[in-house]
This record gives sequence, structure tokens and C-alpha cells, in this order.
Amino acid sequence: MADREILSGTRLVVLSLPSLAFAGYDLARRVFLAPYLSGELALQVGVVGWLVLLANFASIPAELLAGSMGDHGSDRIGRRRLWMILGTALVLIGTAGLLRQGSTPSIASVAVALVALVVGWALCNVTHGAWALEAAHDSRSRGRIFGTRTLFGIAGGIGFSAIGALQIATWPSPFTIIMITVAFGALVLHAALATLLPDRAPAPDRWRLASLLDPLWLLFANRGNRRLAALFALNGAHAAITTTGYFYMVDNGLGLRGWAPTGILVQTICAAIGILAAIRIGASLSAHALLRLTLLANLVLALALPLLPAGSPVALMLWTVPFGLTSAIDFMALRMLLGARLDAGGAPSGKRAAAHYAGFHLPFNLCGAIASGLLFAGYRTLGFDPRAALGPEQTFAPVLLVPSVAAALITLVSLRILADSSLDEPAGASSATRMTPEALTEQV
Repeated sequence: MADREILSGTRLVVLSLPSLAFAGYDLARRVFLAPYLSGELALQVGVVGWLVLLANFASIPAELLAGSMGDHGSDRIGRRRLWMILGTALVLIGTAGLLRQGSTPSIASVAVALVALVVGWALCNVTHGAWALEAAHDSRSRGRIFGTRTLFGIAGGIGFSAIGALQIATWPSPFTIIMITVAFGALVLHAALATLLPDRAPAPDRWRLASLLDPLWLLFANRGNRRLAALFALNGAHAAITTTGYFYMVDNGLGLRGWAPTGILVQTICAAIGILAAIRIGASLSAHALLRLTLLANLVLALALPLLPAGSPVALMLWTVPFGLTSAIDFMALRMLLGARLDAGGAPSGKRAAAHYAGFHLPFNLCGAIASGLLFAGYRTLGFDPRAALGPEQTFAPVLLVPSVAAALITLVSLRILADSSLDEPAGASSATRMTPEALTEQV
């Protein structure tokens, strides 16, 4: 499929629409899930931490499966449609199971529903990402595709953040409203994607059980891939810490109860502005330079976080605005770099798009899961409990200090890795890196 075909206005919109629903799911899981579990379901913070950790880890085997099998699909249905249908069904089942919990919820039933929800979205996300990744073959076109997808996602985030910011007394929790809307939105938007966007024929080679590890082999195929995988991993950890900790940071660290949804809305609006600027800048600036500038901004914001005065909404917004402006650009730049690695592999267009997308998002999700677990471990270690009344002992430490130090260290390591020139090398730059994932699978 030629770039000019997929980049026609209608197809670009259809390709980007599912990001609206995914933005709502991502916001609900990363920001509102923990308060929903600890507040509306009244679960202990230790249990909440384990459930959040489970939700993050559950996507990993699902993404491996989607990455290895996603390029095969069905001869009758198509390469991508089969996995989009299966993933959407799991999303609906998981949402229904999670929201039907009563006043005395079963931890086991909550865990099962969370797993179904997360696995379903993992299948949908890899399928959608592979569809977008194989749609273009140059940096500028990919910047437009992933920039537009991100922009649609931010637009969805603005709408869902507004739901959380309304705080109408007669409404259920923001998590409940968002997830109901997301479930119906996913059903409609995924159906539109599967119906209106052309699907490629399945990969001609037969899928084998050993192919399940193909996304993993891609991470170690050459030095450039390993460096990019490390950047994805660190970005996942950074995103998990900053998003999961934001609600507690505002309510408990700064003593601004009720301001978190408003801050998230402001943050999301600013993210839309930042992505629009990044799309324009991306036409003349390399993905490396764009990512480097964003990381430097993240470092400054991380160091400034513990300095915010408690009880000041103005100070919160002065920090939230620049944080929102840069919050989505680093992930956009990483996926642009991922497209370049796919091209450097020398495979036919789209042949291994699902494996690339799933493989490099695997360390993103894995380290995000670990980081969120460590965040809650840090909270428990330093005596923070969101169910307790706000007191002086819960200001700044650990609610601000823990995410600040972690984000700063992650950003410094990312900048160090980004300085390595091997990210620019072709995939077969040396004899040690010429083996393809297929060749490595044959050896196994």
C-alpha cells in the first residue's frame, strides 16, 4: 500500500480513531484505577499495589502472542482483523466483570476481570500499532501517522479527563464512567477500522510455536535494537511513575484534594499542543534530536517536583503545563525510531510489523509494571497510606520525593543511551548483528 493511499484524509482518520478509546482506557488504568480500588472498593493499599502490578504484567504474554502471530492472521478474515475482533471481545468482558463488583468485592474476581481487560487491550493495541507501522516507509510520513494517532489519543484524553474533572455528586466514580464509555467506543471504532481500512494478506510462511519468541529476538538482533529497546523500557518506567503517582501527588503530597482531575485535564490539553508542535518540528528535526530535547525537559521537571509548595493550585498548574506539553512527544519519537529499525531490517513492507511493534513495546510495558510496583513499595516503606487523613508527615516525602528521584534517574540513563550512535546504524552493520529473528529461531 503506497504512502499516499494510507495518508489520504479518510484513511488517516480511520487509522487514528481507535486511539480515542485507547486514551480513555489508558487514562483509567494508569490514573483512576488505583483510586477506584482503594476508594470505591475500599481495598488496602498493599492489595491495590499488587493488582496494579498484575494489570501491568498481564499484557506481556498477550503482546508476545499478538506480536508473533499477528502477522499471520486468517486467510479469510485478514492479517489484522482476527486479532482486533478477539481483543475487543475481551475488553467488553473484562469491563463488565470489573464494574459489577459489589460493596464486598472478591479480590480474585477483580484480578480476573483486570487480566481480561488488559489482555484484550494488549491484543488491540499491537494490532492497531502494526497496522500503522506498516503504512509508511519514511520518517516524515511516520511522523504524520503516529503524530495524528497521538493527537487523536490526546483528544480522547481531554474528553475523558473532563469527565473526571466534573465531579458531579450523583455520578459514579470517574473510573466507572470512563470505562463504560471506552467499552462502547472500542466496539464502534474497532469495527470501523476493521471494515473501512484495507487489510493485508497473512504472511506466507507458516506460524510455528518457536515463532512465539520472535518479538524477543528482535530486541537483541543488533546493538541499535538493544539500545532502542532500553529506551522503550526506561520510557515505560517513567510513564508509569509519573502517571500513577500524579493523583496521589496532588491529593496527598500537595494537599490539593479534588484538583487532580483538573490537573489531568490541563495536562492533556497541553499534550495536544505539544504534539501539534512536534509534528511541525519533526519535518525538519530528527527523531533523535526531538527525543533528546524532550528528555532534557523531563529532567528539569523531575528535579522541580519536590520544590512545589503545598496548598498552591497556581504552583501545581505552573508545573503541570510544561509537563503536559512534553508528556507525549518522547513516545512519539521512540515509535518513529522504531519505524526506522523496521526499515533497516530489510524485510518486505509490513512482513514483521506486528513482531516489531510488540517486541519493542514489551520492555516498555514490563518496566512500566515493575516501576509501578516499586512506586507503591516506596509508598509503603515510607509509611504513606492514601486512606489515612492528610497530615504533615505525608507532605513531600514520599509522595513527591519518590517519583521525583525515580524520574530524574530514569531520564539521566535515557540521555546516556541516546548519546550512543549505534541507533543510527543499519540493522546488519556488523557480522555479529546480521542474524535475523527467523535465523535465531531456526537455531533454537
